[in-house]
Amino acid sequence: MLPLAVFTIVLALAQAYTDPECSSYDHENYGCSGECISTSSCPGGKYISNLCPTQAAGIKCCFTADSDDECVTYDHSTYGKVGHCISTGSCPYSNYISNLCPTKAAGIKCCFSKPEGTCGSSGGTDRVSLACDILNHPRVTLLSDNGALNPSGSGDGASALDNIRDTCNGGRAKRSSYCCSSGCTPGGSVYLSTSVLSYIRDLLDDGYNLQVNCLAGACHSTNSWHYQGTAVDFQVFSGSPYSTWMSRCSAAGARENLGPGDAGHSTHTHCAFSS
Repeated sequence: MLPLAVFTIVLALAQAYTDPECSSYDHENYGCSGECISTSSCPGGKYISNLCPTQAAGIKCCFTADSDDECVTYDHSTYGKVGHCISTGSCPYSNYISNLCPTKAAGIKCCFSKPEGTCGSSGGTDRVSLACDILNHPRVTLLSDNGALNPSGSGDGASALDNIRDTCNGGRAKRSSYCCSSGCTPGGSVYLSTSVLSYIRDLLDDGYNLQVNCLAGACHSTNSWHYQGTAVDFQVFSGSPYSTWMSRCSAAGARENLGPGDAGHSTHTHCAFSS
């Protein structure tokens, strides 16, 4: 969540860090949608132990962390209690039931099939096609060098352009590898989530001009959602309709939604998803 001239990052206090062992675990019902949270906060108690090795004892990998109780506890006549509040576009065969995710946006329904496009190991046609749509879109500017955000990131191959181009080619998005005032970046690479890619592509298709500052690259706080491949920062220029971007971020089911008016975000917006 870095503006072009400001390097200080302020994250929401409620942000939780999810270990890769959890976020990349391919659950038979929920896909790679695990999140490391307190067992007492995991709807339906549907968590798996030993997938959050850096967390305290009471933190487990929950696979319904973003779902409402009405969905999690709904006993489907065929599938049992495997409901998960996700975008209808990620629910195979439209196998969802309405009105079971009352706290979520209109496009989020209770899905009873294993969601598509959540597991990084799958690569996935959806992920690739979304990235290629973004790469070739006439309304997007993809920052091509992280040196514009921090001199240490110059030419590191983890710019927004690098991330989208590599994803379009079926690969993983590179993370930066250096330290800044906010922390040290983890290096390595990650698959970009279809949630964040869909958010970007949908805004572009609806006529909004966007400058994407960063995705998985650049330097953020240690537990940033950027390193999970689920967050994007847009540059805010004079006259930019950032309030609309932020409204659309919330409507898409984002976990974090920050911009002008929030500390440290006067020149950019930050939209992050749980998966």
